[in-house]
Amino acid sequence: MILVLGAGYGGLATAALLAHRGYEVTVLESHETLGGCAGFFRSGRYSYDVGATTFSGVLADQPVGMVFGELGITPALVQQDPGMVIRMGERDITRHAGKEAWIEGVSQMFPQGDQQGFWNRLYEIEARIWPLIRSFPSLPPSSLVDWLRLAHPRGWKYASLGMGLITSMRSLAASYGVGSDAAFTAFLNEQLLISTQSTMERAPWVTGAMGLTYPSQTYYPLGGMYRPALQLMRHVQQRGGTVRFRERVVNIERVGARYRVRTDRGTEYHAMMVISSIPVWNMAEITSGPMQRYFAHHAQRNTHAWCAISVYFALDGQPALPTTYYQIHLDTPLPFVHANSLFMTVSPAYDDEKAPRGHCTVTVSTHARAADWEGLSQHAYQEQKRMVEQAILDVIDARMPEFAGMQRMHVESGMPSTWVRYTSRHRGYVGGLPHDIGTPLLRMPPNRTPFAGLYHVGDTAFPGQGTPAVMLGAWNAAYLCTL
Repeated sequence: MILVLGAGYGGLATAALLAHRGYEVTVLESHETLGGCAGFFRSGRYSYDVGATTFSGVLADQPVGMVFGELGITPALVQQDPGMVIRMGERDITRHAGKEAWIEGVSQMFPQGDQQGFWNRLYEIEARIWPLIRSFPSLPPSSLVDWLRLAHPRGWKYASLGMGLITSMRSLAASYGVGSDAAFTAFLNEQLLISTQSTMERAPWVTGAMGLTYPSQTYYPLGGMYRPALQLMRHVQQRGGTVRFRERVVNIERVGARYRVRTDRGTEYHAMMVISSIPVWNMAEITSGPMQRYFAHHAQRNTHAWCAISVYFALDGQPALPTTYYQIHLDTPLPFVHANSLFMTVSPAYDDEKAPRGHCTVTVSTHARAADWEGLSQHAYQEQKRMVEQAILDVIDARMPEFAGMQRMHVESGMPSTWVRYTSRHRGYVGGLPHDIGTPLLRMPPNRTPFAGLYHVGDTAFPGQGTPAVMLGAWNAAYLCTL
């Protein structure tokens, strides 16, 4: 039996691939629902995605497409064109899905420098990354054999991308003369923050290129993010696998050649192979000996992860919007918000699973720091939460005239401590490991750990945060553990 820890997209995709290939799989999930950071909750007639709301990387040669393609699963995804609207001050930047339309639009909006050359370079980098990923599923190398495979002549054509792991997006932008305009810098920084968890000064241009081009392939999942996850879970079950909820793992230890996994219900599981999607910080808390030192090492190298603030509400109307995804740049800073923008998802009229016909749900999220929410009295916490929630709602009221005349039917918000309570994630970290030139991608925790039979997936393992990334980690782990 193979034990998979966590029923988010990383865990479920790994479990589904292994079950599809004939292995006996058991998934343990601490929560009562699936999805992890891409989970959901219901309130009356409304359904909300709690975290992630978008899909990308769904083409046949991209991670999501690779996983669903092998499994024969066709999720109900609707491509968004435009992929996003960015509201900056009094102007809207339409993030067209088409490459040519987008480059023409951004060149008119920000005419300084060689915008066409800059964006063509980003698309070229993105196009080279996907074949590299398919060719080398053992990235990042964690053994001599892996390094020898990477040194194979077929990898030489990708060697130039190596500099992009330790060189910032600021440097690349400067080489095309597009990095000096303050408005364009603000535009890029907020785009990078939601896709790489970093800004121009720190984001490597390799992963930055993927983050800046992803709106060209932005998809909305009908019914919410949990629907494709549900298809993955059913695939596991249909092929003889088991998914057990409310089984929070509290200890992992090696006993001889096997692993013993204990849960908070007092249950013990024994397996030769364990694939964990539990974040590195939590893994350091539930292991001991060499395993604990390994995960603690990675946890200590990544102590600046982000948390999230989210506000959820429903409207008794359906605003006329060109896309379901908006990014609203802030005119002034908000209390306890550590970004200069809000990311908003509005359920479309054709999705009547999210809200009754003629109504819609809205999810608004932004970046936060754990320290702002720790050590507070209950009264202080509630006052701070109320302040932030109202500040975000005030921005939406002021910047979204399309909502005028519509009544908010339900309001709820989540702070970093909310994520601790519902997902047990250390300090409420939900953004994965920020991509940073100081801690290059190839130094992220690999999918294959140094311990025989123990693998790591999810947003704190290579290649990091985002649904395509965690599903790529699942693809890699399923390959590596069956070699």
